[in-house]
Amino acid sequence: MLNRTFARIGFLVVVVAMLAAIAGPMAPTAVAQDGMYKESPMLAAMVAAGELPSVEERLPANPAVVTPINEVGAYGGDLRFGFVGSNPGWGGMWYTTGWENLVIWKPDFSGVAPNIAESWEVSDDVREYTFHIRQGIKWSDGVEFTTDDVMFYFEDILMDPDVSKSGPAADWLPSEGADQFRAERIDDYTFKMIFANPNGTFLYSLPQWNGRHITFFPKHYLMQFHKKYNENVDELVAQEEGVEDWVGLLNKKACGPTEDTQNFYRYPERPLLFPWIIEEPLGGGTTIKLVRNPYYWKVDTEGNQLPYIDTVTGYSYQDGESLTLAMLNGDLDYYKDPSGNDRILYYDAVDEGKPLAISATISDGGVNNTIHFNRNAHDETKAAVFADKNFRIGMSHAINREELIEIVHSGQGTPAQPSPLESSPLYNEQLATQYIEYSVDLANEYLDMVLPEKDGEGYRLGPNGERFTIIFTISNDLTYGTNWVQIAELLIGYWNAVGVDVLLNSVADEVYKEIRDNNEMEATIYTGEGGAGITAILDPRYYVPGELFGMYGNGWQAWRVGAEQAEQVPMPDDIQAIRTKYEVEVLGGSTQEAQIAAMQEVLQMAADEFFVLGTARPGPGYQVYHSRLGNQPAEWIIGWIEGVQKITYPEQWYIIE
Repeated sequence: MLNRTFARIGFLVVVVAMLAAIAGPMAPTAVAQDGMYKESPMLAAMVAAGELPSVEERLPANPAVVTPINEVGAYGGDLRFGFVGSNPGWGGMWYTTGWENLVIWKPDFSGVAPNIAESWEVSDDVREYTFHIRQGIKWSDGVEFTTDDVMFYFEDILMDPDVSKSGPAADWLPSEGADQFRAERIDDYTFKMIFANPNGTFLYSLPQWNGRHITFFPKHYLMQFHKKYNENVDELVAQEEGVEDWVGLLNKKACGPTEDTQNFYRYPERPLLFPWIIEEPLGGGTTIKLVRNPYYWKVDTEGNQLPYIDTVTGYSYQDGESLTLAMLNGDLDYYKDPSGNDRILYYDAVDEGKPLAISATISDGGVNNTIHFNRNAHDETKAAVFADKNFRIGMSHAINREELIEIVHSGQGTPAQPSPLESSPLYNEQLATQYIEYSVDLANEYLDMVLPEKDGEGYRLGPNGERFTIIFTISNDLTYGTNWVQIAELLIGYWNAVGVDVLLNSVADEVYKEIRDNNEMEATIYTGEGGAGITAILDPRYYVPGELFGMYGNGWQAWRVGAEQAEQVPMPDDIQAIRTKYEVEVLGGSTQEAQIAAMQEVLQMAADEFFVLGTARPGPGYQVYHSRLGNQPAEWIIGWIEGVQKITYPEQWYIIE
């Protein structure tokens, strides 16, 4: 066994070469303070009042050390964070105030660094991973985090037949051989994960969303909601609105495994490992308040306990325009995903001397947006049409991408289908460029092969002789989707022009999720991950069927992971073959070279299948923030895989007074 973060499975060579100059927090081996730590005056006052143990008692024996991006920050202040709608988590606060996994990305995205786990060993056959967690990490209520918390997840959630009724399933767990997965408790701070098959990319799933569950569950708190530990749990069920049994209660209080991330922002009593914890939930109001976690387990290079910022206040806005106005007025410090339409507005504001600053973002995405036609749709006639490749080709040729780029993205970007970038070792020209020509004639030629008949108004008829109408469902309150309704309206115009009747269904994201989970989605647009480096291996949702947010086959993903709260649809053999090749040959590859070679074959299969449509390669991005917010990177890689803002280490942001 060798302690080797990158042994035999290299990483993101292309990205490293491109971005080697990006500076940011790295992890020194020790703090040059001989064990003498400092803390926020807010916490020091609580220690003096006897309300908290000393900072030395609150920190682990070997805290995680973060090198500040620009300088050692100052304590205090309130981070004013804006979002649209009623979900602060997906509105951006999850990426800023949460997202703490076993390991974390280095800020140049060149690999992983220790986080909750301070070290690990990997077997030569990449089937066994042994993790050593930091001794003395504590939950936000002061109770120590140990291997028992991890084993509670493995034994009492993942492997519990009442909780995981369809067997063990998780984003990090390959479905092939999932029932043979084992976890072993070695001691209070060491555990081993043993996979049935080689799992060469496992370390790189851990800092992603995929790796969240392993460190999610405080056993001491959640035992009360689990039948195994509380024989009177039904009494708690009876007291809780909206749950039918103890499993529903556990999921709600645990925020998992079929979690709604929003629950992290509803229950202040739920212990966390995050930099800030909930003080006042959003409820029916417009603000949510978070306060520093006194037991947060990271320090800077001078031994100052992080985070620097005392409180975070989230402000809910009705729409993106109100959010932009608040930022321009100096009422906010930060919000996620400023619109491309506001780029010039913000740059002009900086030139005019407003208290704003801008960092450059490098997208890891293959396209700005993907377009999905659900091949699992309830309407079998529509599902059959959506499954016809000629239909998807015709709908793609109908899109005037150049016009869309000019109108929506201020001319930034180039027409493309979802695919790895040209700089990636996984680039596939067919996948990137097929069917992107705007041609009404070509669109009609292909659509005529599927829906040849039209009514008196020129709209195409379905096989039943009635007008073929598609419901195009769009989330309208996501901060990273502020232009999606505008995009959808343009697409509807392009498709109407070739005789396809499409109706816009613009809904809040909570409603959107219900429609998706109930498999009532007919068509939608979403994001475009899987572009830079080998990110397509790590997040293959638009190339490999059965991934979350692969809404061209909603039910396939629900079936693959055994999702109880979503409609499950078994994969056909030809679709399963792509999934199996990815799981066995890509995820199971023991070297980066083998993984890339296998993924190239998977991407060729995806190119031939043409699962989803794309709009455009993303142009250069930007992130606006208030100039009083310190330790912001000049340039950083932005994407879902990276944890979005988490790769900038928000715990080391600070307020400049």
